[in-house]
Amino acid sequence: MSRITDKVVNVYSSGNRKWTTQLLLLLPALLLMGIVYLGGLLIFGRYSFDIYDNGKLVRGWDWSTYRAFLTDPYYWKLIGNTFRIAFKVTAWSLLLAYPLAYCIAGLKKPGWKQFLLLLTFLPLLVSAVVRSYGWQLLLSKQGFMNWLFIHLGLTEEGFNMMNNETGVVIALVHIFLPFMVFPILNVLSQSDASLKAAAHDLGAGRWRTFFTITLPLSARGIASGIQIVFTLCLTAFTTPQLIGGGRVMTLPVFIYQRTLDTNWPMAAVASLFLLVSSVVVSLLVNKGAEWLMFRRSREGGRAHG
Repeated sequence: MSRITDKVVNVYSSGNRKWTTQLLLLLPALLLMGIVYLGGLLIFGRYSFDIYDNGKLVRGWDWSTYRAFLTDPYYWKLIGNTFRIAFKVTAWSLLLAYPLAYCIAGLKKPGWKQFLLLLTFLPLLVSAVVRSYGWQLLLSKQGFMNWLFIHLGLTEEGFNMMNNETGVVIALVHIFLPFMVFPILNVLSQSDASLKAAAHDLGAGRWRTFFTITLPLSARGIASGIQIVFTLCLTAFTTPQLIGGGRVMTLPVFIYQRTLDTNWPMAAVASLFLLVSSVVVSLLVNKGAEWLMFRRSREGGRAHG
């Protein structure tokens, strides 16, 4: 009996030591998140209840800024612009990233795979400001793209993609494309090749194998990429500000302008709305991916039965 008791005590003590070690390892990150992130969020949340009156900040507990933000058509148009740009960038990133990730995952030569991975990763090695100025040189009226299209005879007068939504979308797709490629590539690289071989042995063609096996198995990677890219687009500031030139108004640009105007209550309300929107989008994407994977597994089980 005493031996059993000693073993239970030893297991309990070992579990406590392991839990204490894990807590100590997590403590620096938890303190940083608690002080910097949660602390700043609480302070900003407190500002959202203040009142901005004729350039002056009046301390108080009032819901007027929330009512103004949620009822004024101008702010809803601003929200619509932000989500529309984020949706376009996410959709184009997915359309470009999936074939690229699929090709990289299927390469047999490590040298070519490393080369394509390096090309995909290169945009992340340059700051957002430098990338945005680079796109200004390409997309402006006197830029390289106009020069090329005019000399190829595709246009006579050229075009201008600066200070408009199209230019912002192009620049953001270039910046955020790696964040869509790598999650999809990670899932495709871990998928079991024997499943494709079995599908081919059973008479499934290349496209049917892709839509019934490869695409459903990569749903988790697609969901992760959509979460990352959409959230980054919602909070992007540098590129819309520089490429948009102040004419493409998004929530981050609006928050920055209200902060400069010392209208902190409106900036705080818009920031909290942006945070809640990002969380909601992430939850919806996760649920969609789980539903798709569950549906495919259930259909597979029925077919097997």
